[in-house]
Amino acid sequence: MNALNLLLVDDDVDALQALKMSLEGKELHIHAVSSYKESMHHLEAKHPDIVVTDLKLKDGSGLEILQYVKEHFPQIEVIIITAFGSVESAVEAIRAGAADYLVKPFRIADLKRLIKRIGENVILRRENERLRKVLQMEKSFPQPVGVSRKFKNILEFAEQVATSRSTVLITGETGTGKEVIAFLIHHRSQRNEKPFIKINCCAIPENLLEAELFGYEKGAFTGAVKQKKGKIEMAEEGTLFLDEIGDMNLMTQAKLLHFLQDGEFERLGGTETLKLDVRIISATNADLERRVADGTFREDLFYRLNVISIRVPPLRERSEDIPFLIQHFIEKYNEVNQKNVQGIDPDVIKMCLRHPWRGNVRELENMVERAVVLCNENILKPYHFPGLVSFGTEMEKKIGVEIGMTLMDIEKLVIQKTLQFHEDDKQKAARTLDIGLATLYRKIKEYQLED
Repeated sequence: MNALNLLLVDDDVDALQALKMSLEGKELHIHAVSSYKESMHHLEAKHPDIVVTDLKLKDGSGLEILQYVKEHFPQIEVIIITAFGSVESAVEAIRAGAADYLVKPFRIADLKRLIKRIGENVILRRENERLRKVLQMEKSFPQPVGVSRKFKNILEFAEQVATSRSTVLITGETGTGKEVIAFLIHHRSQRNEKPFIKINCCAIPENLLEAELFGYEKGAFTGAVKQKKGKIEMAEEGTLFLDEIGDMNLMTQAKLLHFLQDGEFERLGGTETLKLDVRIISATNADLERRVADGTFREDLFYRLNVISIRVPPLRERSEDIPFLIQHFIEKYNEVNQKNVQGIDPDVIKMCLRHPWRGNVRELENMVERAVVLCNENILKPYHFPGLVSFGTEMEKKIGVEIGMTLMDIEKLVIQKTLQFHEDDKQKAARTLDIGLATLYRKIKEYQLED
């Protein structure tokens, strides 16, 4: 049985200490008090699992404690100890919600058995509540979907680093699913029962980001009418996800660096130093090394954040995941919109494989959501995807090249798109590229274009 927190209440101090000594063990954390007033303070501060209280106290009664517990802390179980002549009161306590009662004099072994039986129910309820919270959290965050080797490698790596305490920097283009990976790391960590708090650094005005992150004291600035906890405090013992960290201003960067180094910070306008245990996971679509070079991002902070680095590839580099993502989004938006779309025309899949997906998974999800909402049939057809139709008719043989791509990046992209265009027919692709088939196979292996 997992350890339980037990509160003993009896105004006979000698009997109270003897009972505490008799019950002490590795499975019970025991706190003993000798008055009704003390029991109220302990209930508010510690929230024990089980209360064992004498029925009669000098400044109150066990029934009053029971009534208070059931009104304010219904998850706490109460055992009433009563004298032989007060059995009627014990029965009344059972009717009021007590877990059980014992009549004095009783054997310690009987109380231990009673605590063990009730404690097993407490542990079971605690575990059910934990699972309920985990399931609720899972439902509130998107789940990783993909079968490609690249994506599986990322998931396996994320699982591996989840058990550590190290900071993680997740990089990748907008819409690739960086937040999904961040939540996966939290969910697979020992912090999964604690909060996963996220903050988008580019969505909050620069002059407010520090207050949002670290909180503030009353009177810290105009409009600060009361104390407010920041995101870091809200994430205590859990995970704080800093999205678009590259947009954080230098002043806030300095304060974040101090927290990463020492685990300490002060609220805005405050003097009290707070020390917390919070894991930091950050994400960006920016080139932080370039921002370090141009002086807009602190080099020391970059190295503190980049202890473990994960790059989430763009959708065009894991196009084999597209059919599975489409089916996942169809099922999701069927449920949300009470639709009954059964599948998708194969021609749409082909068009999706040729699409550049500059908005990545987010763009694909938005497109599928729109198609499901507007579809009055069982199958999604090309005309449900006007953006794809336009691309397929005008640009299906064009490849977008952006400034900053290396020659190797361009060659890899050209080979990948040519293979997709010819539906993985390597002989046709080699002819189109004007290279030998052996050369094509060598390039495919070199660029890891095939699982």
